[in-house]
Amino acid sequence: MWYSKIYRRHLADMHISDWDDSFLSEFSPETYVENLKIANVENAMIYIQSHTGLCYFPTKSGIMHKAFARKEDMIKRVIDLCHMNNLLVTGYYSLNYNTCEHDRHPDWRMLTENGKSIRENGGSKEGHALDFASIKDGRYGLCCPNNMDYRNFVYEQIDEIVEYFELEGMFFDMPYWHHTCYCNKCKKRWEKEVGGNIPVRPTPGSGEYLKLITKKYEWMGEWIQSITNYVKMKNSDLSIEYNFASAIAGNSENGCGEEVNNASDFVGGDLYGGIINHSLACKFYKNITKNQPFDYMFSRCKPALRTHTLTKTHDEMKTEVMMTAAHHGASLVIDAIDPIGTMDNRVYERIGKIFDYEAKYEKYLTGDMVEDVGLYYSMRSRFNSYGEEFDNLSCSKLVTETLIANHVPFGVCGSFCDIYKYKMLVIPCVCETEDKDNERIIDYVEKGGNVYISGAENRDLIEKLTSGKCMGRTMENNIYIAPKMEYEEMFGEFNAKYPLPFDSTAPIIEVENSNDVIAKITLPYTKPDEVRFASIHSDPPGKNTEMPAIIIRNYGKGKVIWSAVPVEAIKMYEYQNLFMNFIYQLCHNPSFKSNAPQYVEITLFDAGEYFTVNTVLASEKAKTDVIPPFKIEVKCERKPNSVLFLPDNIEISFEYSEGYVIFNTRELNVFDMYMIVK
Repeated sequence: MWYSKIYRRHLADMHISDWDDSFLSEFSPETYVENLKIANVENAMIYIQSHTGLCYFPTKSGIMHKAFARKEDMIKRVIDLCHMNNLLVTGYYSLNYNTCEHDRHPDWRMLTENGKSIRENGGSKEGHALDFASIKDGRYGLCCPNNMDYRNFVYEQIDEIVEYFELEGMFFDMPYWHHTCYCNKCKKRWEKEVGGNIPVRPTPGSGEYLKLITKKYEWMGEWIQSITNYVKMKNSDLSIEYNFASAIAGNSENGCGEEVNNASDFVGGDLYGGIINHSLACKFYKNITKNQPFDYMFSRCKPALRTHTLTKTHDEMKTEVMMTAAHHGASLVIDAIDPIGTMDNRVYERIGKIFDYEAKYEKYLTGDMVEDVGLYYSMRSRFNSYGEEFDNLSCSKLVTETLIANHVPFGVCGSFCDIYKYKMLVIPCVCETEDKDNERIIDYVEKGGNVYISGAENRDLIEKLTSGKCMGRTMENNIYIAPKMEYEEMFGEFNAKYPLPFDSTAPIIEVENSNDVIAKITLPYTKPDEVRFASIHSDPPGKNTEMPAIIIRNYGKGKVIWSAVPVEAIKMYEYQNLFMNFIYQLCHNPSFKSNAPQYVEITLFDAGEYFTVNTVLASEKAKTDVIPPFKIEVKCERKPNSVLFLPDNIEISFEYSEGYVIFNTRELNVFDMYMIVK
């Protein structure tokens, strides 16, 4: 398909209303495409319709934007000019978010529990699955995908689009539940398929909650698959992509999961969580997408489109583009058009310089990423049943930061991909919603895989791996981890008298073999509901228990480390050091090592005849630092022929010792790539 070698992509946000005659009055197809050429873009995502619901083409089913009333072919002209300049075009369409049709069709509206839509309520954000980029939530009219009249409207619009435009692909935005819908269509479907009433704000982890999120994923997946089927029926050559941002943003209530990926030819999404979140998302997208490359979408505005005139610096944009390139992904830069239809050409000059730089490396974006450790991410475990701050996603972000800092080769895995290729898995705080993968995880360990796992919300999995029995949780919401004497070195300065503190409750597990327990839970002198205290400012450790805090045990041919609480989720040296000691216990002879600074990420790809080594400065500074040379060691079966500095193929001196090729990098500013010729 067209997207297989296309890495430089662009979208100009055009969610523009039409109550003012000046809006889009100065829009120029020629200027638009000229800016794309300046930016050295290969693929342009062009708005055909927007969150407003207004269409940028002559439509019979919907309403066309007033600015195009007497120049209906304006966007078609943009697309024609793109094709004339060898630019491939993806059409943009907003699903579920359609303010115009929300206002025209009250019976199509997604409703909150009070029987009104978010727009009718004036934009209340309480209880939403995903906070949207704008705080003006009442601007958005949401239509319910369970309403067949709305569905038929979307199909009719697709008919018009496919007939009117010549496109390479379609991008459908917002494939998720902004909130639980209580419209009559949803109520009737729930009653028929589940019985009773749709739960209102059920407690996370409760039976009602699990039923609710299960249906949200099922219903959204069925709706999205129906769109893919319909488009492919009309034109099988069109690629289909859905915005997959909600699969790694927000919580498990938004319903954007594997079903959306299954309906996509490839995935991507616009995310705003900083450079570590960027790296995590790239690894997730790379391993879940059906076809490469995935695309990572980022706003040229800082920090997001709401700051319309504040543009990221050259180094900030370059870091984002090259972080994506370090994972062999495509970068899609999102601009926002001025309401009157003009564009800031300075933005395109900046994008052009960065894309010119990135383009030099594209021919080397081949091979398989080398991943020793698999970080297990569960889209349906983005909640905590006990009201605490830790869940699978929040833990995964901190694990990502820690593994990058310690230069551990890792990728993101889950129920969506092969787990058997990894030397070890890190499974933070998975819930019972992921129980469909329990047997595969257990089989992985039995066959020789190693697992670090935290928490106990997936009770069946934890009981199987620990050979224990879950007996509830501590009443105390701050506990201590007290290592046995023979394991104190692993815990740094902490010991039985001065154990490691952790602010949360902990699961209570009874085990058959106490020899597997390397650390036990120590409790404070008093319980949370007691007025008396031992120390007025704190709750120091006071009660030793036999409750396991950390277990290390052999299981089949593999090994398991279980932590009652997610030590990996605390951004302090002491906790990260302990977590890394667990990693080193389970993952030996890494595929690469380095003494690079903690904020340098290294990725390695095996292309058969050669390795490529990417170094990217994981910085969010407006102007990045220049990093002095550092050492990289890459595991290689035999002494390589050469090490080259790309893209200029400059030879780098190297050594070969004990199965590793060892070389020193050049000074690093944002990004460098090296090739090891086998």
